[in-house]
Amino acid sequence: MKPNIALLKADIRDELGKIAKLSEAFDDIANMLDKPAEEVPFFDRAAIGYYLHNFYNGCENIFTNIARFFENDLNPDSWHADLLKRMKLDIAGYRPAVIDEALYRLLDDFRGFRHVYRHIYTFELDWERERLVAKRFKKAAVEVNEQVERFLTQLDDLENGA
Repeated sequence: MKPNIALLKADIRDELGKIAKLSEAFDDIANMLDKPAEEVPFFDRAAIGYYLHNFYNGCENIFTNIARFFENDLNPDSWHADLLKRMKLDIAGYRPAVIDEALYRLLDDFRGFRHVYRHIYTFELDWERERLVAKRFKKAAVEVNEQVERFLTQLDDLENGA
């Protein structure tokens, strides 16, 4: 195995491990998602938002490592959206798709939420929007793990000439 592919895989697996830890910790606060806004303090909303923020950061770290390895030419003005779009592309003879269209749409909601989270005060968060994204966290985490693991297997196949 080429060392640079081995390093790419190690970086990806490290991020997947962090996402798994985050997902496990999210179980402790998931019960808040069924409560109305007035019963969830701003501190708890901020904490939930931070979990969502961290989850998407982990996904983006994986995607950035892949893009640096294969493409390495993202537009600095729109790189967050461009990076996610690229991950659903199957580039024949070069790189398989990392995620499918359904996961792309799901993660795009997390990307959008993270953008809002970073640019407003936590007391301005829309609880209904945050809750909607948060209720899909577990599904997204499972899908990311499964699809990225599939991608890693496809990397083995590419490397071995299969």
